[in-house]
Amino acid sequence: MIKQTFVKVMFALIGSISIAQGQDIALLTPIDIKSAWEIVVLNNDALKAQSYNLERAQKVALGSKLSFLPEINFTGVYLYFDQAATHQLIPQNLPQTGTNIPPIDSLLTSLSKPITFLQRDVMIGAFNIIYPLYTGGLRASGIRLAEIAKKDAQEALRLKKLATFEEFINIYYGDVLAKDLQEVLEQDYDASQLHYQNALNLERSGQVAHIEVLSSQVASDKSKNKLHQAQNAYQSANLALQTALNAENMIPSSTLMLSSQPLKDEEYYVQKTIASYPVLQSFDLKIESAIQATKMARSTFLPQIAGMGSYIMTDKQDSLLIQAMPSWYVGIGVRMPIITPNARIQKYQASKLAQLELESLKSQAIKDLTLLVKKTYKEAVYAREEYKSLESSIALAKENLKLQQNAFKQGMATSTQVIDAQNMLQNAIIEQKTIAYKAIIALAKLLVLSDDIESFYQYQQ
Repeated sequence: MIKQTFVKVMFALIGSISIAQGQDIALLTPIDIKSAWEIVVLNNDALKAQSYNLERAQKVALGSKLSFLPEINFTGVYLYFDQAATHQLIPQNLPQTGTNIPPIDSLLTSLSKPITFLQRDVMIGAFNIIYPLYTGGLRASGIRLAEIAKKDAQEALRLKKLATFEEFINIYYGDVLAKDLQEVLEQDYDASQLHYQNALNLERSGQVAHIEVLSSQVASDKSKNKLHQAQNAYQSANLALQTALNAENMIPSSTLMLSSQPLKDEEYYVQKTIASYPVLQSFDLKIESAIQATKMARSTFLPQIAGMGSYIMTDKQDSLLIQAMPSWYVGIGVRMPIITPNARIQKYQASKLAQLELESLKSQAIKDLTLLVKKTYKEAVYAREEYKSLESSIALAKENLKLQQNAFKQGMATSTQVIDAQNMLQNAIIEQKTIAYKAIIALAKLLVLSDDIESFYQYQQ
């Protein structure tokens, strides 16, 4: 009697929990994988940071083109001396003898006075212009390097987007898998409770021994513990999804069902990866950058020629030195380095070695990516085949469970046989769902490597 009451209470609790969960689910918003990914693209902070990096590189690339403009500036100076710069042609201590000739006497008088070459306060300003005429290719290489950096930032953004997509597929379908496993274990728990109730009824009628009841009770308790673990895992997986979406009350609506659409051949994905994967594109850009760095190192051995000119302005004072200054000038300057402490030869050699290093790294990256694509392709194909092959195992496990349950009711099977049949069905379903999850993850990784994530949704319809 006590056992029957306990079982009824447990069924009532499970029913109330299911009702509460149903009320919570009504408040949740289903979202498919494509819509969820669009939200991630808009809200992911790491993608935003990479976008800002691209904008910064674009600004730098635009600014590098201004290197062909002349440099124009204004320079001004105000000076105050301790005394004016003067000079006296005829010393004052010489005797001043008149000639009785007025013009000559006037000239001698003026020459005996001090002549001011520069007053105490001086203001001079100049508009200057400098335009490099020849820099040995330094400006062109600098512009090219900035353009390469911009393209490299674009590839970095593309790589971050692909990596985020692969990570999000793990999170999204991890939530789907956790939910499906919870449902499977809920069904298993309900079946174990029903079996336990049947065992109690058969014990009362004397058809089975008490040990069969204990076996069914132990199986029910184990099923309950597994269910609790699955519920905790589902809560964690759903929390990860909501964090990735930066939104609450969202649940995935896509399933672990695999499309029957076949994958393209292996060589297609290999060639597409080599042609478009951002890491390889980035290597090409870095090699080009090393080439430009070599050109810049070579430009240090070449002369630099610049045109220059100035327009000079003064405060219009009447000193002789200021009046004698020209109003403007133009000219050409040449700078030719002969011996410098800048290790020009070593820097040139280092830039050539950097180019060879990058070419070797790219060659190895192609080999590694080819191997990775082939390995991932085989995993995806095998998982899809294994998923289909498990359907017969599930059908067999269901039929075996029915037979064992009927045999137990007729006293022709033990509780252990029924429990084993339940476990076999549960394991088959869990295995199929897990394989489906692995197949989806392998497919996503394959499409990420080949930069073809848009076709992912075609395989999940």
